Amino acid sequence: MPDHSEASYTTAYFDGTDFNEPDLQVTKDGVLLISHNPCMKETTNIENFPQFESRRRDFSYTSNETSFSCQDDFLINDFTWDELMEAGLKVRNRYAHRSHLLDDVYPAMRLEDVIELMLKLNEESPRTDNIFKTGLYIETKGVGLYKELGYNIAELFYDVLAKYDIETAEKAGKKLPIVIESFEQDSLLFFKNITDLPTVQLMFFNDRIKYDISWIVQYSDGVGPNNNYMFNYGGEERTAEEPSKFIEECHALGLKVHPYVLQDDMLLHSDNAIKEHEIWYNKGVDGIFTEFPETTLQSFRYLTSKSRIIFKISE
Repeated sequence: MPDHSEASYTTAYFDGTDFNEPDLQVTKDGVLLISHNPCMKETTNIENFPQFESRRRDFSYTSNETSFSCQDDFLINDFTWDELMEAGLKVRNRYAHRSHLLDDVYPAMRLEDVIELMLKLNEESPRTDNIFKTGLYIETKGVGLYKELGYNIAELFYDVLAKYDIETAEKAGKKLPIVIESFEQDSLLFFKNITDLPTVQLMFFNDRIKYDISWIVQYSDGVGPNNNYMFNYGGEERTAEEPSKFIEECHALGLKVHPYVLQDDMLLHSDNAIKEHEIWYNKGVDGIFTEFPETTLQSFRYLTSKSRIIFKISE
């Protein structure tokens, strides 16, 4: 399915996700547009509109927490939401090897659109195999970038949550469960001070960025590490069967661990998707980011049944 489309969120819902994951970007007029990238050439039909040719440019941003670059591309923040919709902006699958049958069919979405879609799905087609509604695990992207451009993405995000009366854990639990994630501390600290919604610190795996887990636990309920942390942490030997030292350390501090990302067609640690899930499971994950939720759901059902483990959710 095309990235961040109504089709992808709906399919994921019926495939059994516990949460769907929108990525937030900011348009020129302060609308939270859902997109993995801050630029649009890779994931939309923006090049189809000759009236926007003059807005092509190179753009890069680097901080001590994140970085990105776009070449000969179209930055979302250079456009208003209305002009993108009036032009007919549609979304595409960002991976060349995946299906492009539904490219340029579905319009880009705002955070409001995704919230309303999930509320509708939960109301009209409620899950019967889970004790909580399917929610949203929402990432603030480019926090520092948008701050430099004059936007507080966390504040914009909170205002939308308040608009739908889901800005606290109690309210969200009744209508639409919400988890807030980011690679950048700024927005997580903002939410820590204004709401009790759960927050998750995302973590790159490289030599440039260092993380202090003892500090992260002060403002976050969990971490979303690159999956390499399960195999290359603290000098541990790389194995597929042994628990992860990183996860054990996080658990000792009370942090949940949701590594990213499991993809059936781009396996990293095995030669088949079921085995890949078993490896992550053996490492002790509390949950995972997945792009193939049906495989993940069925794999975890099999693995939990096989090991006779009962998962409980604390009240």
